[in-house]
This record gives sequence, structure tokens and C-alpha cells, in this order.
Amino acid sequence: MSTLTLCSFNMGSTEEETMMENKRKVVIAMDGSEHAMYALHWYKENVHRSTDYVYLIHSIELHHVLHNSKWQYSPQHNNIETVGPLIKEEHAIIQNKLEKFSQHLKDLQIDGEAKPVEAKSAGEGVVHEATELGANVIITGTRGYGKVRRTILGSVSDYIIHHSSVPVIVCHKKKEKH
Repeated sequence: MSTLTLCSFNMGSTEEETMMENKRKVVIAMDGSEHAMYALHWYKENVHRSTDYVYLIHSIELHHVLHNSKWQYSPQHNNIETVGPLIKEEHAIIQNKLEKFSQHLKDLQIDGEAKPVEAKSAGEGVVHEATELGANVIITGTRGYGKVRRTILGSVSDYIIHHSSVPVIVCHKKKEKH
């Protein structure tokens, strides 16, 4: 099926913005785990289009960063002089991850970017950012926890499935038999 455009009117948009509007926006939840990497490779092998723009969303859980065991129990945990360098160290770790994620996109010849998002939970960050970006689909890996374990620990993929307003593809890596 093709679409015929009789008149195209785009007030104030640059050529680059117009091109982005025509691309399918794909959000892939990315934490660097083997499950997230499997989802990225699954996307490339199964649904990738050359016109796609991919956002690798790395959700940073503020609670985890702020209550990191490095300084949580320190008597100086409220002292900015003590905590400041530790926050800078955490920032450098996150930046390093984002650079690695961007390199994965380049290696796979996928147009896109790695994007950090601050949120209470990973799933919440991915869903919120997908909404903000106007994503067409979210792709995520799954660790394959059983029902009881997912109920107790929570599941990023479950959260995304139940809260996303766009289609979600959950990539489950089959366990290798020994």
C-alpha cells in the first residue's frame, strides 16, 4: 500500500527534523546485560529497516545511584565534599556505558543513539522516554524469571508490557543446553 501526498506543508521544521519524522522510532531497553544485547541483535536480524532510528535507552535508577553502598553508610554521606567525587565517578561509569552502547550501534550499522534516562525504575524510565520520543515500538530483553520470582523481584519487561502505549517486543534468549 502506498500513500500519495498531494501537498506537504511543514512550517518551521528543518530538513533534518522532517527526515526524523519519516523514520520509524525504535526504543530498545539497554543495560548492557546479555539479555539486552540479545534484544539488540534480535532487532537487527529480524525487524531492522535502514530507515529506522534506534534509541538505546539506559535507565539510571536514582535510588540505586543515591543509595550506593560506596557511601550510603558513611558518616559523611551528606557531605558534598565527600559525596561529590563519588558522584563524578558514577557519572564517568555511566558515560563509559553510553559510549559502549553507541559503539554497538555503529558496529551493527544502525542509525541511532544511546540515551540516559533518570527514573525510579528501569521500566518506568524506558516507557516514559518512549512516550516522550514518540516511539513506534519498544524492544526489550527478559531474564526469563519464573512467575513467582517476577512477582517478588519485579520485572522490567513486565512493567513495559503493562504500561506502554506502543507495541512491545520481548526477546527471550533460549537457554543453551549443555
